[in-house]
Amino acid sequence: MGKKAYKGKWIFTGNKEMPIIENFVMMTEKGHILWVKPENEAEKDKDAVYVELGDVYVVPGFIDAHMHLFCEEMEDAFCPGRSTAYHVCNGVRNAVDLLRAGIVACRDLGAFRGYTLGIRDSIDKGEIPGPKIIACGHAICATGGHGYNLSYECDGADEVRKNVRRVIKEGADIVKLMVSGGVNSPGPEPGPCELTKEEIRVGVETAHAWGRKVAVHTHGNTAIRNCVEAGVDSIEHGVYMTEDIMDMMIEKGTYLVPTLCAPYYAVNEGLKQDPDNPDHAKSKEVLQMHRDMLKKCADKGVKIAFGTDAGCPYDPYDKAPYEMVLMTKAGLTPQQALKAATEGSADLLGIADEYGSLETGKRADFLCLRENPLENIESVAQKKDVYINGEKFVG
Repeated sequence: MGKKAYKGKWIFTGNKEMPIIENFVMMTEKGHILWVKPENEAEKDKDAVYVELGDVYVVPGFIDAHMHLFCEEMEDAFCPGRSTAYHVCNGVRNAVDLLRAGIVACRDLGAFRGYTLGIRDSIDKGEIPGPKIIACGHAICATGGHGYNLSYECDGADEVRKNVRRVIKEGADIVKLMVSGGVNSPGPEPGPCELTKEEIRVGVETAHAWGRKVAVHTHGNTAIRNCVEAGVDSIEHGVYMTEDIMDMMIEKGTYLVPTLCAPYYAVNEGLKQDPDNPDHAKSKEVLQMHRDMLKKCADKGVKIAFGTDAGCPYDPYDKAPYEMVLMTKAGLTPQQALKAATEGSADLLGIADEYGSLETGKRADFLCLRENPLENIESVAQKKDVYINGEKFVG
């Protein structure tokens, strides 16, 4: 794969020194970026093939820090009449849908029978198309706890320790703890804590000892507090978080992955199809609270990454970038939302050496949007061209 130079009118590089370049040239070789410069500063390379991108706005590929390729199976753990092959093929299709939507890398935080680990490996080998995947395989939960169909169930610190080691043995890149219930789970508070402090502490210590970050499903205030105190790397959802916890997250460098899409689609699609479902009604109650929490975190300076919870009921893979639109509806600027979906998620996933910006040494994974996303954030969720390793994806 020889040199290829992409020319265009506007690029958001994510580079802090020159984040936006008008009338640019991006030189690539073997799927990686050699340099990005204004056209009037770019030397002509006779060995390069020049490609005119036309009237588009170029941004780095998006990174979804919270999704599930295998979530349909949560409703029925065995799906009578459906084979393993059916589920795996469905997961591959979901991965391709994410890529078409502009998700070039993602983090799968719990899969039925850990199937995502196999899809991850096949994508890495170039056997099937799809985004770069960071995966936990199975999550870890309390017996009968939230997400048990995607998890190994545990009682006590010793079982948590053993199953954290188990998922790492199976190939997990990340450890996922299901610490709280959902917003509609029964208990002493909304999103009640289902793992004990000791179970959380041991889970985090074990994962970190083996070089794995820890993501935690947490809605309730007690659960979030216990997790931040234990040193987790990211809070997923975080609906009932209070400002004192936000301050602790800033001190510890803990990320928030808000997943606004999850309640949004539960309300807007779930209530249409299942209007009497109390879970969807509860999601409607927390929509604004969830958004207000995110805005406070952003204003305070909590680290924020982009995650959609795609794959959960009514939460589509092909509309994953709409999370950025919801982030701006919560009060973030388009640039804050775009940075969360690129730089923020790349840092959290530990892949910032190749993803998250368009600059020297990074992968040439970029998107061509029809409108300026800093002026119309809706463009991120609309028609786009996707380039992987410097080649247009046509799958």
